[in-house]
Amino acid sequence: MRIVLKLGVAAAIAASTYYAIVRIAEHKADALAGGETFAIDRRHGAESEAVEALSRQLRGWGEDGLASSLARLQGAGHLWVAPRLSGGRSAVFVDSLGLVSRIYVKRDELVSRSLPFPDLDIPDDARRTFARIRLAGTLVHELQHYQGIEDEEAAYEREMAWYRGLGERTPERRQGEERRWFEWAVESALESAEAARAKAAGADEPTTS
Repeated sequence: MRIVLKLGVAAAIAASTYYAIVRIAEHKADALAGGETFAIDRRHGAESEAVEALSRQLRGWGEDGLASSLARLQGAGHLWVAPRLSGGRSAVFVDSLGLVSRIYVKRDELVSRSLPFPDLDIPDDARRTFARIRLAGTLVHELQHYQGIEDEEAAYEREMAWYRGLGERTPERRQGEERRWFEWAVESALESAEAARAKAAGADEPTTS
């Protein structure tokens, strides 16, 4: 009886220690994403609806695989909003202590965002399409890290391959001005990713004195 009791106490202590470490990992992940983060679920209607709208758009572009990946990520509780995400990032993957793995999306990129390129004479629909494509591509990038790819260059390559594939597959369904502006949005998203990759590569280069 005493042995059983001791084993029970030991198990309780182990469980308590584990959950304490998980809470530490969650706090660390929250801090890395800027704080005040929250999971995208039905308690947060605007954010949940924004993800659903993005998924519908992806399926409309024929990107069912990416839409399904986002649905699984959200269903697992691993897609979060980071209202205070800094550094010019739209989204970021965080792995904390090997216990908490999440993709955080900046709220302003997901909900009620101002349209990009305000100083250019570009139709609002085209600017809105660019914003959706760029966010989707960024999520492709962060999904690579979530799935275990640590190399940043490889993640950028897959992100840019996704843009190119979208550009090759989708325009044939469009005509005239709609096609022209969709192609502009894809090309602009690709150029934006190339610039981000170059910036990241420069930050990784060792400095000399």
